[in-house]
Amino acid sequence: MTSILAIETSTPACSVALLVGDAKFCRYSEEPRSHTRLIMRMIDEVLSEAGIGVDNLDALAVTVGPGSFTGLRIGFSTIQGLAFAADIPVIPVSTLQVMAQTYRRSADIDASDTLMSVLDARMGEFNCGVYQLDSSGCFTPVVEDQLLSKDNSLALCESLKPAVIVGDVDALFADSTGSGQLHKELYPNAVDLLDIALTNYSAGEAVPVDQVDLVYLRGTDAWKKHTPLRAV
Repeated sequence: MTSILAIETSTPACSVALLVGDAKFCRYSEEPRSHTRLIMRMIDEVLSEAGIGVDNLDALAVTVGPGSFTGLRIGFSTIQGLAFAADIPVIPVSTLQVMAQTYRRSADIDASDTLMSVLDARMGEFNCGVYQLDSSGCFTPVVEDQLLSKDNSLALCESLKPAVIVGDVDALFADSTGSGQLHKELYPNAVDLLDIALTNYSAGEAVPVDQVDLVYLRGTDAWKKHTPLRAV
């Protein structure tokens, strides 16, 4: 019976989800600048509800970016503490990939359709990723996550014509319209991170926490690595 704890703090939403066998236990809140206050309480609540302790976990999952610098640090520092204390491997996942998975839970999408996730990176730039469903029911990249200017983000939309665009779409299309795509404002949710994490865990992709880096996209270089974080 696989047990995975997932944490998502890279946007104004804060969420924690726990998988124990076929059961899921979740907490979600949209309280900007409250992640530090909420995260440990949420973890304690889902573990208590499931009746297990940290030492019963097989893996931890966390979004490693792109996203809010402060939010990412809070989530990953929490994961570091748990992973080092209990010697638990970690499954790092793209924030934009989890956003795509969050949309899938609330709406149908054809396997042949593509979905574009966007996060407002400020200063006229957007973090963008384009995904398509694979045979496991999870979204995988069609275009690698990258940081683009607003004009280039809109050009990517026009070029690929994804069926759905999710995330900070109001900011992206504030002065323009899409080419017939469905737009959906949303934040990533840890319960959807669990779906990806379970697939990756089964594929042997959980790694020691000291092998995990946060991701800060720079230019058009996808998955630009930041200096590795150490124990906190």
